Amino acid sequence: MRAVCGGLRVIDFSWGMAGGIATMVLADNGAEVIKVEPPTGDPFRHLPAFRQWHRGKKSLVLDLKTAYGKHTAQSLAATADVVTESFRPGVADRLGIGYEELLTNNPGLVYCSITGFGESGAYAQYKAYEGVVQAKAGRMSWFGGQLDRPGPAFAAVPVASFGASQLALQGILAALYVREKTGHGQKVHTSLLHAVGCYDMFNWAIGQLRERFPKDFPALRSLGPSYHYLVAVTKDGHWIQFANAGQRQFRAFLRAVEMEEVFEAVGAGDQRMVFQATTFEELWELLLLKIQERSLAEWMDIFLADPDISVEPIRDTQSAMEHPQMLHNGHVIEIEDPEVGKIKELGPLVQLAATPSQIGGSSPELGRDAGMLPLQGRSSAAILPNTSKPPKHALDGVTILELASFYAGPFGTSLLADLGARVIKIEPLDGDPMRVSENALKTTQGKESICLDLKRQQGKEIFYRLAEKADLLMHTYRAGVAERLGIDYGTLKQINPNLVYLYASAYGSSGPFVHRPAYHPTFGAISGGAAYQAGDGTPPTPGQDMPMEDVRRISRCLSKANEGNPDPTSALVAGTALLMGLLARQRTGKGQYVGRTMLCSNAYANSDDFIEFKGKRPRKPVDPGCYGLGALYRLYRCRQGWIFLACLTGDEWERLCRAVDYSELSVDGRFSNAESRVRHDSELVAILEEVFLRRTATQWEEDLTDHDLGCVVADGGEYWIFFNTDPHVDANCMAVEVDHPKWGTYRRHTPNVQMSLTPGVAGPGNRAGEHSRQILEELGYSATQIDDLGLTSIVAWPGGAAAPLVGGADSGVR
Repeated sequence: MRAVCGGLRVIDFSWGMAGGIATMVLADNGAEVIKVEPPTGDPFRHLPAFRQWHRGKKSLVLDLKTAYGKHTAQSLAATADVVTESFRPGVADRLGIGYEELLTNNPGLVYCSITGFGESGAYAQYKAYEGVVQAKAGRMSWFGGQLDRPGPAFAAVPVASFGASQLALQGILAALYVREKTGHGQKVHTSLLHAVGCYDMFNWAIGQLRERFPKDFPALRSLGPSYHYLVAVTKDGHWIQFANAGQRQFRAFLRAVEMEEVFEAVGAGDQRMVFQATTFEELWELLLLKIQERSLAEWMDIFLADPDISVEPIRDTQSAMEHPQMLHNGHVIEIEDPEVGKIKELGPLVQLAATPSQIGGSSPELGRDAGMLPLQGRSSAAILPNTSKPPKHALDGVTILELASFYAGPFGTSLLADLGARVIKIEPLDGDPMRVSENALKTTQGKESICLDLKRQQGKEIFYRLAEKADLLMHTYRAGVAERLGIDYGTLKQINPNLVYLYASAYGSSGPFVHRPAYHPTFGAISGGAAYQAGDGTPPTPGQDMPMEDVRRISRCLSKANEGNPDPTSALVAGTALLMGLLARQRTGKGQYVGRTMLCSNAYANSDDFIEFKGKRPRKPVDPGCYGLGALYRLYRCRQGWIFLACLTGDEWERLCRAVDYSELSVDGRFSNAESRVRHDSELVAILEEVFLRRTATQWEEDLTDHDLGCVVADGGEYWIFFNTDPHVDANCMAVEVDHPKWGTYRRHTPNVQMSLTPGVAGPGNRAGEHSRQILEELGYSATQIDDLGLTSIVAWPGGAAAPLVGGADSGVR
């Protein structure tokens, strides 16, 4: 069976994690990926993860500043289906490999550009380092307060780069889908800044709407401990993350720890619970004390015996590779590397049953494939006739059925709605539980909603009629639920053989953990992300005696460190998975079963350290104060405000010494080369702390960016402030006003993937069941039949007889 990208040729001029993962996934799925590097090599070749991000690729060395290098690069692009690059805006054009120039010889080319801050605006030429983008966009302000110190905290998990890798993949796959139908190529663009926007689930909306609706949007949410998302330490010193947000799960947890008496039902038949004269702080401490009564092994035996309890020990990335479900799913594989021997690393990002991934060998040595020049033949793109008019939007005519709740699945289909797909959200009669949260604005945007009782035969029949005409379907139920409802792949394949069916699961479709509930903290704990974000020394090594004051402090820190990034990460991969299945169907004519797990998705977000081989250097930890990864990639306090500094190369070091007017630094033997600077890191930190106190953060950003250094103000406010107030957002057309049926006009993100030929579309959020009647009419139901379906609670819509019982759901209040 040929993989989905079999026969495609990709020329990769990108560097770093974003482009590396995007083209790695293409290589894993059959594409011939040729990585073009400068004579000195990719600047990130020294990272252990380079071997993973560039597996299965070929390597050519070209100096694009020479006539030969430029001509050869253009010749390569003429044979390609896809070209990727991550230069700053304008650089590719100056090097002769910009889209317009390459299009002349290859009109079917899909050209993907990944920038740091977008193609326009005041920050377009800023360094595209992960930390620079996260700091400027407000994520480091978001982590402020993680520790008991003022100022922002370093954002450790590289979500901007990982998110950009998925957005780039989605643009490439959507453009290839258009090209397969019409022969037309086009340019695709995304940025690390676009990706950061995916990780602000709600504050961007609250910041706009709370002034108009103070009762519904009372305050901005902050990081902090929660009894539902408890982090606690066991008797033997191991830390556990609980994630029992639902009442059913929390009741099960209380039974397991023998503390049911602290809650009572509100009334007969009421599933809500209230405290029995216990404050939050008191309850939190009672739970912390309770978990210290048993060892990790004793507690896990108890918790794993109940399938309704969501719990995971907090791991680092290396121990995460041994998680039983990771191994069962094949999320960890072994490959042979000619230099270091056996490498344990991540398996395929997405599982496709009919067109499985075909992972090649390890990453190539620099310039290993020089003998393949000159490349012969033409790309399939170059010979495809441009006979069909391209669609208005890339996914015009594609219908997606979504049976998913919360964020980790639904935001993935929101991304495809932005590319023009028709997404029909099928909700229970009381609506998606996410509708009691501000997050619903993002997870419903651009979609249609029908509230349907799938447990009853009439509801099932309506669903089958929808499935018969659908192209893609995604569900996020726990294992076994789809079968009980009669909406499993085996059943739906009989109704619609061409259906692409994505099970966007938490743990997988089989194995020891698949029946367990899961929320975002679960996967922050498993993947190593929470422990990494917490800083070196947190959590402490087991065996240390801790007074309750320290237990509370560490619990708070780990709670704040394990913020919501696992949900957007998983949603981004869901969007990629659906498009992989769609392109495979376009190329093979067949639908198939597709799998995506939150487990694997979040391992990929931490893939800079999700790799193991003999002699591998440990990942540099975040310092205990959560300032950063060392003197030259770190937060600094200034005379007024804070900056983030990223100075990674020798050239940048020399420019920094000149820019801060500290000539002694450049001749100080302790800092004469990169290795020596690492050995004397704490001394360099002390010197730079003194230097940066001389001026304000704004002055340092202006001066150091003038010297082409990565330096930005890091405490300008959280992302919602950046999104709603910074002119750079509008300069890049990253925001648009839409009209919500209840909230009126508000400002939302534009599509995060910009496509030159088939641009995206930005729709508003919706109300639960808003389109129920309209969808039933399309299916041929009469007005009388629709009324009867409402009266008998088969279907619901706003104001109907069985209107969705979501309380403040359309409003988004928790």
